[in-house]
Amino acid sequence: MEGRGARGNVVRIGPAQRIERGAAAFVGLIGLLASASAALASNAIEPIGVSVQARARGGTDVAVGDTALSQIENPATLTLLQPEVYRLDASGQVMFSHYEWSRPLGSADSENNVPPFANVGLAMPVNEKLRLGLAFHSKSGVMTRYHIRHTMMAFTKQRVMSDMKNGAVVFNAAYQVTPKLSLGAGVRAELLTAKYDTVLGSADIEFGRGYAIGGGYQVGLHYQSREDLAFGLAYRSPSWFPDLSGGEGKAILSGAVPVSLGDINQDEPRLPQRIAGGVAWDATDWLKLIGEIRWINYSNSLGNSATYATDGLVDLRLPVNLEYDDQWVFAVGSEFKLSKHWRLGLGYNYGTNPISPSRVMPISANAIEHHITTGLRYETERWWVGGGCILGIPASVTSDPVSLIPLGIDYGFGTIRHVQHSIFFGFGYSW
Repeated sequence: MEGRGARGNVVRIGPAQRIERGAAAFVGLIGLLASASAALASNAIEPIGVSVQARARGGTDVAVGDTALSQIENPATLTLLQPEVYRLDASGQVMFSHYEWSRPLGSADSENNVPPFANVGLAMPVNEKLRLGLAFHSKSGVMTRYHIRHTMMAFTKQRVMSDMKNGAVVFNAAYQVTPKLSLGAGVRAELLTAKYDTVLGSADIEFGRGYAIGGGYQVGLHYQSREDLAFGLAYRSPSWFPDLSGGEGKAILSGAVPVSLGDINQDEPRLPQRIAGGVAWDATDWLKLIGEIRWINYSNSLGNSATYATDGLVDLRLPVNLEYDDQWVFAVGSEFKLSKHWRLGLGYNYGTNPISPSRVMPISANAIEHHITTGLRYETERWWVGGGCILGIPASVTSDPVSLIPLGIDYGFGTIRHVQHSIFFGFGYSW
C-alpha cells in the first residue's frame, strides 16, 4: 500500500515492489557493464577502490561503508546504510596507462587500449538488524602489448602481450550484533579469462584465450567505538579455480616456423587473499579522516608461480615462477562537507612493489606505487552523482642482468617505465 513516510514526502512501496525494482535495475546494469574489462589496475593487478567515494579518498572504505559497493571491501558495512531503504550504487573507471620497455636491442611502447571497468552494488534490508547485499565487481586484471626485437630472432619484431580479466558476482549478509558491532560474511563466484604471448629463447609461445570459473568467500566486522570513531576489519579468501582451459597453444620457432602445441591450459590458477584494516574519524562536523592498511598475498597466487601444460603431439609442462612478493598497501583519505549537498574527497595510496628484479616479465609488470586521488560529488537524500581522478606517480622497475625465468634470456638488462592516470564516475539511488 502506498502512503507517506516518516519524512512526510516519501511515497512508500511494498517490499515485493522494492525487490522487483532493485533486481531490474541491478540486472540492467550488469547487462550494460558486463563487457567492461578489468584490464588495468593500480595495486599490482587490483584497483585501489571500488566506489567513487572510496577512490576519491585513496581507496579507503573498510571502516566507512557509505555505499552499497562497500560490501565488496567489508560485508559488515551493509548495516551502516539507511535502514528500511533499498540502495543501488554504480561506478566506472577508465585508465590511461603507458608502458615503455627498454633493453639493449631497442625499446617499445605498449600498444594499450583504454578499456573501462565497472562495479554495481545493491543493498537490501530484511529487518532492523539484518541486511543482504549483491554486487558485480571488476576485480583484477592486466593488459599489455609490445612489438620488439629479441636476441635469437633479431631480424624481426615479435609480439609480447597479456590480456587477463577477472570479474566477480558477490553475495553478502550482515547482522548488527549490538548497537556498536556488526558482522558480515559472503560468497562470490568469479570468472577468469586470459590470453598471453611471450618469447622464450628462440620460440614465440602463444597461450590462446582460456576460461575458468571459480570463487571464494569474505568476512568482515565493523565496530563503532564512539559516535565519531569507527574501526573496520575484513578478510577476503583466495580465489580458487580449476584449470584455465579452452585455448590453443602455438609456437613460432626462430620467428618463421609455426608449430601447433594443441590444447593448452594453466594448472589451477589462484588469485590472492587479502586482509584489510581501517579507522575512520569524524574530526569535525565537516571533515572525516580515514586510514587503511592492506596485505595482499601475491606470494601464494598466480603472481608467484604458474604451470602451463599442453595436450598435443608433444605434451609439455612449463613452470613459470615470477616470485611476486606480498604487497602492503597504506592509504589515507579525507572527506570534506563543502555544503549541504557537495562533498570533496582527497587521498593518497601507496602500494609496495611486489615484482622481483630477477624475474621481471614485461607483460605483467605494474610498477606504479604512489597514487594521489581526488573526487567531487553531489548528494541529496535519495540520489548522488560524482566523479574524480587518480594520478599515478610515474615509476620504473629494472631487471637483473640475468633473468631467472626459464629461457627468458630477453628479460634481463631491461627497464619498464610505467605511467598511469585514470578518471572515475558513478551514481547512486535509494528508495
